[in-house]
Amino acid sequence: MRKHISDSPSISIDQHVQNKITSLGQSLKQRHAVYLDMCFWILLRDAFQKGTNSNENRLLNLLREKTKSGLVFCPISEYTFFELMKQSDPTTRSATASLIDELSLGVTLFSEQILQYYEIRHYFYKLLGDSQLLPIEELVWCKLSYVFGILHPSQTPFDKATELTIQKSFFDYMWNISLKKLIEQIDDKELNPIDFKELATLLNEGINSHKSDIKSYRQAYKAEIRGAVEKPSEFFPEILQQCTADNGMNSLQFNPSKQKELTTIFRNAMVIGLEKGKAQEQLRTIHIKASLHASLRWNKGQKLDSNDLFDFQHATSALAYCNTFFTEKPLCTMIKQNHLELDKLYECFVTASLEEAIEIIESLNSTTQ
Repeated sequence: MRKHISDSPSISIDQHVQNKITSLGQSLKQRHAVYLDMCFWILLRDAFQKGTNSNENRLLNLLREKTKSGLVFCPISEYTFFELMKQSDPTTRSATASLIDELSLGVTLFSEQILQYYEIRHYFYKLLGDSQLLPIEELVWCKLSYVFGILHPSQTPFDKATELTIQKSFFDYMWNISLKKLIEQIDDKELNPIDFKELATLLNEGINSHKSDIKSYRQAYKAEIRGAVEKPSEFFPEILQQCTADNGMNSLQFNPSKQKELTTIFRNAMVIGLEKGKAQEQLRTIHIKASLHASLRWNKGQKLDSNDLFDFQHATSALAYCNTFFTEKPLCTMIKQNHLELDKLYECFVTASLEEAIEIIESLNSTTQ
């Protein structure tokens, strides 16, 4: 009888997880990633429930057909999950989750924090001339139950070998759990997502206090970049340690002062790379989000609201790692502005039109597109 990989003591839990992630990423390479914001998920859910002869139903049938035939998948992100949990009616929320399970193939992008870690690691390794990295597009996908990150049972009362088997078995179980089942087991009152209303108020106060200083979009972008790299740059010491280990070197030990100095140097390198247009490919989530916020700051008559923050998060996920993005018209217009053109930069077709959405999905007739 063939032993299951979970029973192999030679494979650590970290390697087991990485094998799953890599295998998933490779299995999705030939599919066209279609990112739907929540308004499109709701349109399709209503068509799913009512089954009327409409453009919504036509798009739904096309996506179901293309997903089943191996041409398409419709991944979600952590912010799709947050918006799903905001739906107060359990019946419609469950129906939305069922549709997501079908069209997403159970796939989500990792959280923004994890994506930025991967992007910064790739950026640093490429600065060092490392050409052996797996494409980042193969590392950013996971299953819906791990949308916020991966945790394992630890400090169990069992021996190490038994604990390892438990960890792998638990991971495999959670890897395959459906979103519909997952939301049934979650108490949404215990979720603590970011308070976007409060955050929007704070950001508007900051924008208003500095609006006289902003003379151009470029100036607004540079200001946004400096803030956007602050938190992600804290990954650098860990990435540096990983780099030395990957190259067979002894672990580097730095005192807090030296670690702070190196982090500052790397943070400045990221800022310069983005300002000079040399790092948009590697540091894509930072660039996209900063670009959208800078565009809004430059349009001084526009106030930020909580929905804008959700929209920007969806746009960041879609533009960075998906081929197509269906969203609302104001966001679509912003993305395509001449000073942004994020759709062109990341080769992501963006539309708010149902008719255009139908047309693009109809055009997908081979896995090579």
